[in-house]
Amino acid sequence: MNINFLVLFLLFIPFSSAAEDIDVTIHVDDAYQPFSFSENGHAKGMYIDVLRIAFSKMKGFNVTIEPVPWNKGKKMMDEGKGFALIPAFFHGRTWPYLYPYSLPFYAETIISVCTEEVLKQPRPNWPADYRRLVIGNLAGFDEWGGVALKASVIKSQIDYHKVKNADVLIKMIINDHLDCILMENREFDYVFKHILESGVHGDKVHSELIKGPVVGSNPVSIGYSESAIKSGKYPYAHEFQKAFDVVIHKMIKSGEIEKIMNAYQ
Repeated sequence: MNINFLVLFLLFIPFSSAAEDIDVTIHVDDAYQPFSFSENGHAKGMYIDVLRIAFSKMKGFNVTIEPVPWNKGKKMMDEGKGFALIPAFFHGRTWPYLYPYSLPFYAETIISVCTEEVLKQPRPNWPADYRRLVIGNLAGFDEWGGVALKASVIKSQIDYHKVKNADVLIKMIINDHLDCILMENREFDYVFKHILESGVHGDKVHSELIKGPVVGSNPVSIGYSESAIKSGKYPYAHEFQKAFDVVIHKMIKSGEIEKIMNAYQ
């Protein structure tokens, strides 16, 4: 073989391989404002901003973020019809189809928010101090209140209501339909700010809602479809998982993720 041709051939191989990024599709919740939602078919939100920057730092991968209804996304993961879903919270036995999980890129802080009248009496202990009250939460987030809340609801010690989104939940407590609500801290600040800016409820909002105790914390990760990975459908899974965790670790350590999230305040 001509030596010059062989040298050129060997030099060409790595450049050709490096240029071929792997196409990856990640599914995200289309209705979890302000973290992850769909706007005109495009993924938006705090988590999406974090993920876009993280994915841009991952060499060798071309990542598409596709919003889907949450229950549809979970079904896709269960049936092995998708690679990964965000935001994923570790549920162990109740979500057995999601495994493994990525390094968490954020920890949601779950707080109670109550009317001023309710918190005139000190209520530091959740949920023992909240019995005989009307508590609201977002549908699909029953884990937020913990096992003790579930027990109190079963025993009819707490009147528990679930609603479809944060905007409705806050407006219900403003209009005296609820005594307290459960919500992620940043989510409450974001939605509450927009309600204030709308001016619909006037000064009533300022005087009546007070943040109570923290009731829990939920690490947020990418959840990977165990069945899809085991089937060999995504041979790049391990390399993607490793690359994402390395990038996210660096972003957490540098404070970059916190800066991205704070931009929504």
